[in-house]
Amino acid sequence: MERIHMRSLKICQTIPLDRLAAFFGSGWPTSWRDYVVLQPFHLETVLKKPSPGRLVFVFSFGCMVFVHLEEEEIQTFLTFMGGLVDAVDYEMAAQFSESFTLHIDEEGRFLPVPEDPRSFLWGEPAAQVIALVLAKSSALSKIESDVGQNVDESGAYIDYLWHGRLRMSKKGMTVMISKFIKFEFESIRAVHIFDRSAAGEKLEARGLYDLMAEHYELNDRFLALQSKIDSLRAAMRAYNSLSFRRDENRLYWFEVFLLGLFPVVSILRLFFSF
Repeated sequence: MERIHMRSLKICQTIPLDRLAAFFGSGWPTSWRDYVVLQPFHLETVLKKPSPGRLVFVFSFGCMVFVHLEEEEIQTFLTFMGGLVDAVDYEMAAQFSESFTLHIDEEGRFLPVPEDPRSFLWGEPAAQVIALVLAKSSALSKIESDVGQNVDESGAYIDYLWHGRLRMSKKGMTVMISKFIKFEFESIRAVHIFDRSAAGEKLEARGLYDLMAEHYELNDRFLALQSKIDSLRAAMRAYNSLSFRRDENRLYWFEVFLLGLFPVVSILRLFFSF
């Protein structure tokens, strides 16, 4: 029985697939829906040795999935990728990763989930589907982390405002809003990770994708993420409303102060007129 290990890493926000195509001299399509598969002969160029049975899937949304590569081979490939992308974020890669091990029987089939009796034929199509789910799970973990951080920060600001303790400058407010806008932009750019159509049209591929997606709870996590993002938007609206109200109150008291000056000025005029 053969053992196959797959590992997914989130290495950066986006990966320019056209640079990979240019390096390997391949005419891969490079639209946002696509990813590229590096075959053993591609990997030999990077690893400097024969690489039978090894594959690397590179996704435009910043994830890579390594099939049957050893740890030192993965590190070698990440070093190579550092010359193609702006920078490989090793801290991000360590935090947002997925691993999956499967065992191929004598008939070339495997059980993706031990609790489920359905088996599938191993090959590049199956590797493609599993890689897709692993990459989505890693990318989703990064978005979940970003949402959690933004929700915590916005919640703290709202709490301070309610208690009248926040003294945020316009600059600080701008930074906070710009962070949220940046997060929204990156989320929109990565939203296609939830596109099921990338699994292919064959029934077996669809069945494998649905089984793996359920195993990694992609749909449930997406719904929970959507709810948190809605809460974040609501928090931002509340922050803007409370901040505006605070400025409005300041303007009101300033007007009261100015109105209060009129009788004082009149009294002073009377005083100095004597």
